Amino acid sequence: MKTKTIVWLFVVFGIFFFLISAAGCRANTGAKVQTAPPPVDLDQLNKALEKAGEIGYGRNFLTLMVDLPQRLPVGYELFAVPLDRDRMPIRKISSFAYDPELKGKNHLWFYFFLFSPGRLRHELRPPNAANDPNPNHYIGDYVKFILVKGEETIMEKVVRRYDEWGSDTTPLIVDVPLPPAEIPGYLELKDYTFFAKGDYRKPEGYYVEGKIQGNNNGAWLYFYPTSDIRGQEPEPEVKLPTAKGWLELTNGRTHQMMEGVAPAKPYINGWWDGKGYFHPEPVKIQ
Repeated sequence: MKTKTIVWLFVVFGIFFFLISAAGCRANTGAKVQTAPPPVDLDQLNKALEKAGEIGYGRNFLTLMVDLPQRLPVGYELFAVPLDRDRMPIRKISSFAYDPELKGKNHLWFYFFLFSPGRLRHELRPPNAANDPNPNHYIGDYVKFILVKGEETIMEKVVRRYDEWGSDTTPLIVDVPLPPAEIPGYLELKDYTFFAKGDYRKPEGYYVEGKIQGNNNGAWLYFYPTSDIRGQEPEPEVKLPTAKGWLELTNGRTHQMMEGVAPAKPYINGWWDGKGYFHPEPVKIQ
């Protein structure tokens, strides 16, 4: 009789501790579910991107606003890339996201801007010079939004819209807000293209870190380097320079060796290939 009683006591205590442990696990699980970030509602985000509208624009910039259905969870980022009529990224137009931190709003602004203080490439090969008297004029027919989490692309959305940058018929500022006067980023040396640090695209080949500077009038005219030349490019199988000279970093001006002018620092010596791309030689800022 005593043996049976002891066995039953062990059984009762075992069931009691099992129930306590199960209750604790449920409580912990519930706490984890409550503190985990909510997933992104892709359907609602897709609708919000379709309604993205301009809140500021001028000759050299465009500001779009997206009213998000929710704040993006930690680890998620939303980018925007301007596309031409063939849905290819427009190199000279960079963009980055900005959170205005408006109370009770989930607004996200996207700044697009043109940085092209001089010719787009070397004077020997200005793009579309025969057909376009204004080589700084760009037309965009689409904007592609890209949602990423870490290194994973979660969603891409292409929105149809028509935008112009660099047109002499447009005032410098038509409406505000406009991007900040100082923008940090990367300058690709091959064709003097600047990408903001928050741009979806990353620099390729040789580049220099720095910042572009304007004066709050809707134009960015100068680049100031904050690093040496970085990156690398493959050694060309056949080196056929069309010209040798130097690239002035501040304003993008280029000069040939035969010209009777002195380079303005900071500058980089190098050569141009048949496509008009610049190659530093030596890989050093003077």
